[in-house]
Amino acid sequence: MPLTTQRAFDPVRFDIPRDFAEDASPEDMRTWLCGLGDRHLDGGPGYFVLTGLQHLDEPGMRAFALAASAALGRLLPQDSGGTLLREVRYRGVRLGEGATGRYSDSRDGGNLHTDSPHRPTAVPDYFALACVHQAAVGGDLVLVRLADVLDRLRGTPDVLRTLRRPVHFDTRDDSPGAPATVVRPVLEQRDGREHIHYLREYIELGHRRPGVPDLDAAQLLAFDALDALVESRDLQYTDRLSKGEMIFIDNRWTLHGRVAFEDREGDDRRLMLRTWITKAESVNG
Repeated sequence: MPLTTQRAFDPVRFDIPRDFAEDASPEDMRTWLCGLGDRHLDGGPGYFVLTGLQHLDEPGMRAFALAASAALGRLLPQDSGGTLLREVRYRGVRLGEGATGRYSDSRDGGNLHTDSPHRPTAVPDYFALACVHQAAVGGDLVLVRLADVLDRLRGTPDVLRTLRRPVHFDTRDDSPGAPATVVRPVLEQRDGREHIHYLREYIELGHRRPGVPDLDAAQLLAFDALDALVESRDLQYTDRLSKGEMIFIDNRWTLHGRVAFEDREGDDRRLMLRTWITKAESVNG
């Protein structure tokens, strides 16, 4: 299993002073992070990394992750229990296993996707991952920009049309009263810009539900074309978060995945803390 050989995040790695990380007012945090967001999420590569948080213990990292995420907008719950900060770690399952198994609960790699395409309500504009412990081997993040994918798909209008058709995403929620699927397209245009919602495994699970039509040949071919592109090494930006780093990713036009990983023994197993964020302008508007 390979370690990372790329440092794609270095141009957008920003060191945060120790006193600022510990003592910044919410207003100062908001001003600084919204400036980074405007330049690097909305107007740049679609991600940026904060570094210099290695001095924080796990409770301190949890507090910082929540405060920094809230500076960019409103935090969204990640499950029916209202969890705002979710542990991304291996929970002994594989992607799609059982009624609720999620990518974030597995050690699987590949399967590039956007976060929460199966969410019945608002899909997050951004999400963040704060690294408490990194894996012993693997666990590198892999990012692909939607703009690069669309450039490659311009010559296949049939594929683009098919990706704009609604599909059923399995909600991975077996709680009483929860919908089995949510319907939305893979590609849609909003606010004058293309957005993507994608996790193929959840689409395929959704279309296996009783009463949901099978995916047709055109849809399967379109997903194959999309998968081939996001797995293209020349479109991928790969890097590895270190302990005490936090990445913010625009979930509207950036797909992400990871390299499959192996954990070490003991308490230092791979642990990322994830938030889902609705952009501040979306809250106010």
